[in-house]
Amino acid sequence: METYTFVCLAQNQIATAVDVQPLAPDAFRGHALSLLREHASAATVEVWRDETVIAVVDRGGVRPARDP
Repeated sequence: METYTFVCLAQNQIATAVDVQPLAPDAFRGHALSLLREHASAATVEVWRDETVIAVVDRGGVRPARDP
């Protein structure tokens, strides 16, 4: 199990919710999508592991994080 931090972001990039969960590596996408269903104000969910954004999930699905 890995610990992931999920940051729900509104369209204006303001964080509307933060959730920390221990999950299997293949489970973060499903959890991010469930957060989008729960939080109508969220346009996207950033998925963090340690100090790195590993994915950005929007209402259309998941895409890899951009390189800094």
